[in-house]
Amino acid sequence: MSDHSESQAETIALLNLLALEEIGSGTAIRLVSEFGSAQAVFSASEARLRGVPHFGEVLIARLHAARADGDAGKRQYDEAHKSGVEIRTYWDAGFPPSLRELQGDAPALLFIRGTLEAEARRVAVVGTRSATSYGKRMTHDLIVGLRGSGVHIVSGLASGIDGFSHEAALEAGLITEAVFGCGVDHIYPSINTTLANRILAAGGALVSEYPLGTSPERYHFPQRNRIIAGLSQATLVVEAGDKSGALITAMLAAEYNREVAAVPGAVTSSRSAGCLDLIKSGAALVAKPQDILDLIKVKGRAEAAASAQATLTLDDREQKLYGTLDATEGCHIDDIAAKAGVPVGEALGQLLLLELKGAVKQLPGKYFVRA
Repeated sequence: MSDHSESQAETIALLNLLALEEIGSGTAIRLVSEFGSAQAVFSASEARLRGVPHFGEVLIARLHAARADGDAGKRQYDEAHKSGVEIRTYWDAGFPPSLRELQGDAPALLFIRGTLEAEARRVAVVGTRSATSYGKRMTHDLIVGLRGSGVHIVSGLASGIDGFSHEAALEAGLITEAVFGCGVDHIYPSINTTLANRILAAGGALVSEYPLGTSPERYHFPQRNRIIAGLSQATLVVEAGDKSGALITAMLAAEYNREVAAVPGAVTSSRSAGCLDLIKSGAALVAKPQDILDLIKVKGRAEAAASAQATLTLDDREQKLYGTLDATEGCHIDDIAAKAGVPVGEALGQLLLLELKGAVKQLPGKYFVRA
């Protein structure tokens, strides 16, 4: 049998092992380490299997009723091959060492669309799905400031901070990778399908431990988060409430002895509560791109994000309107006009001109913030 055929047979056996109820990645890795291969697990005697800790009679019977070359594994392998999706196992040379370090928490295999470098320097950027304008701006400025550093940005393609982090990485010309809580053929949320395709076109990857066709289930996402944290040398939380799923990723990163960082926000904002708690607990405070490079010990200087306020000269009327705005929360046109003491129509016209200059941004409902 050729090396390729042997590798294919072993991958199919591993897929069949993982398809068995109650056998997850940790158990599969332990069994393969014990018996030498996934194929050998299926042919192991009852006596030897009984010697495996926490491997009872029910699992032994289930294993012996299955086959190393069973249909479930063959089907998953064939579907991936036809779709151009790579299956990379824990024992493959190209499996990321940072994930192998997780030991019992490591995924036994990854389904990969695109290109996943094994040993790149990575930073996970995560946060709330309901980001404020401040959170969006900080995500953009921090990541764009890493332009030219070679750092990869990892996130989960979710709405909010996750999506903005991928967008900012693409703008900066950085490789970005999205880790899924479903099959990599199932873009979730679907609104980010175009973004997923742009990630692939730019040389990044969509990654999951779940077979093709797996739908997104609520319990998949905490599992997904361990891969985000494990792939990365540091996890940065930009905005998160005190019960945000992003905090799970940060907690896992700390357990894996990786760096944890957070962007401070207003103490009055519920979306900053989780970040402030992380900082109080010892997470690194990140306020500028250089803080990220220093955290993961990447040499070089980060680019300063361009500031509209620094590069624009505003006349008195523009400065009066600009001074009523906040960089964190949107202000309604009626309130802006009242604070500036000008008619609503005049205020709106001036704000639109400021928007063209890049000094302000308009939000839905005639709300405005500083850019």
